[in-house]
Order: sequence, then structure tokens, then C-alpha cells
Amino acid sequence: METNEILTDDQTCPAVGYQSASICVPVTVTPFAKAGHTYTKCCGEPVVIPGKISCDGEKNGACVFTLAQDICVAVPVEFGAAAEVGDTFVRCNDASAEDICTGCSKPAEPAE
Repeated sequence: METNEILTDDQTCPAVGYQSASICVPVTVTPFAKAGHTYTKCCGEPVVIPGKISCDGEKNGACVFTLAQDICVAVPVEFGAAAEVGDTFVRCNDASAEDICTGCSKPAEPAE
């Protein structure tokens, strides 16, 4: 870069920090049962009875039976974290009109 070139964008040096953390979140699993589409299978031939007869059973009744099933529920949960940085501090080192950044691989020594 020439010394008279003006930078229009902020230049950054990306860095990554890592934080180990144990995350805890309560998860409530509420079981439910949802009926699928029913299907009817005819058992034998229909019976035709002439005239009006009294029907056995409960008027507008229902037949009830019980199904039991052990289940295992997989609950996908994504953990993450938001990061916020605090105040910025700087300890200034040497300044130069020369390119002192090319080839830098270790932090510069602080200026006394």
C-alpha cells in the first residue's frame, strides 16, 4: 500500500476466542395421542331386515378400547450463545511511516 493511499474501509484483524460452558435448559415433554385416518373393513355380508325393529345398544354411544404403547421421544434442541464485547483498551506501540506490519508474526513489544 502506498503511504498516500487513503483507506475507505475499516481494516480489521479477525480473532477467535473460545469459551467452554455447560448449558442447562429445562425441557418439558408432553405426550399426546392423535388419531390417524380411520378405515372400515366389512365383516361378512350386510343383513337386510324388513320393517322397523328396535336396535340393541346405547343410543349415540361409542365403543371404547385401550391401546398402550411405550415411546421414546427425540427432542432436537440447539444451543448457542450471544456475545457482547466490553470496553476497548489499547496500549500503543511503535508507529512508523514504513510498513512495519509485513511479516509480523508475533505481537510487537510495547513502547516504553
